[in-house]
Amino acid sequence: MASSTPDPEILAAFAQHTSRRRFLGMSGLALGGLALGPTFLAACSSGSSSNNASGDSKSITMLNWPLYIENDDPETSPTLKGFTDATGIKVNYQASIDGNESFNTKYADTLDKGKGIGADLVVLTTWNAAAYIGANRLQALDSSAFPNKSNIVTKLANPNWDPGRKYSVPWAIGQTGIAYYPDKVGGEITDVNAIFDPKFKGKVTILDELRDTVGLTMLGMGFNPTTGTKAQMLEAIARIGQARDAGQFKKVTGNSYTEDLELGDTWLAVAWSGDIASLQASNPDLAWVIPNQGGMQWVDNAVIPVGAANPKGASEFLNYVYTPEVAAGLYEAISYQSPVKGAVELMSAEAQASPFINPPATPPLYEFNVLSADDIEEVSRAFTAATEQ
Repeated sequence: MASSTPDPEILAAFAQHTSRRRFLGMSGLALGGLALGPTFLAACSSGSSSNNASGDSKSITMLNWPLYIENDDPETSPTLKGFTDATGIKVNYQASIDGNESFNTKYADTLDKGKGIGADLVVLTTWNAAAYIGANRLQALDSSAFPNKSNIVTKLANPNWDPGRKYSVPWAIGQTGIAYYPDKVGGEITDVNAIFDPKFKGKVTILDELRDTVGLTMLGMGFNPTTGTKAQMLEAIARIGQARDAGQFKKVTGNSYTEDLELGDTWLAVAWSGDIASLQASNPDLAWVIPNQGGMQWVDNAVIPVGAANPKGASEFLNYVYTPEVAAGLYEAISYQSPVKGAVELMSAEAQASPFINPPATPPLYEFNVLSADDIEEVSRAFTAATEQ
């Protein structure tokens, strides 16, 4: 059983360089092969401006990352429509989160005062969800309204930063690997150290996400990112800084790496799985690989912020999503791993064969180690210095 003591990282300052995926991928698997374009909705303002600020029990407001639900459109999303049809509860769904750090800048102070932000559900990456628990910014899930919580895949059911998943449940699971054009790089890429190969100088992009880029670099150096020490992380960061100084990287960037990949200006990129699932629909020559040494895995989690007007409705919505039949359609559409037991078995054969939805057991996937607050701050400062361009 995991320890009930929160990870030290929960208490870490939000000084980490963490611009998360700005746009997330939807593959041609969506809705039986129909690729739907994104609808970019206005960002939710804080305070009482939300449609659900009055406490209407027949509606909930959810803030999520773009393309983390079918078409980001409450009027056409089968998941959102199905929930409303089943319960009568309308979902004011807003694809307005473009980064953990920017979300914190906008809402953390309000939540620290115990005030609501006009949202009943938000989705945060693991490190940030853990920090929110430690800072008392979240409400517990309503277990009576969420019996399907038992459907969480076993490996994610009892993290030490949220024992028993009292405050959070996984929304989606993704991988970080390498995207590349075989015709440009001269063949197949299988080694993560290709991102440092001088042959590709000026044609490589790496992510400005510490856990992704440092994790892959550590794998290339023979280190295990899940158990890696601060010293090993700093050694990997030094390698990144040396490569940057040598002009190896076209860019150190967030989600804008996809633009350079589409144009062909980048030949090789540290990349997020869902993005490449989307890009391959219009760029069939683009390849995706988890290197032989392994790749990184990350989880985004649904949580209920303090001051939510309809926390029970939020738990009811998660209960609906955690129905295997519902989860099968949702995660097939957005091309991310499902956190719901039994969902993959209900997907189409094409989806079950997708490495984005159902990655093979090998090469292995790793999560980044949790350090003390002081250590992660030191590592974060070093990474920022090594990746500034």
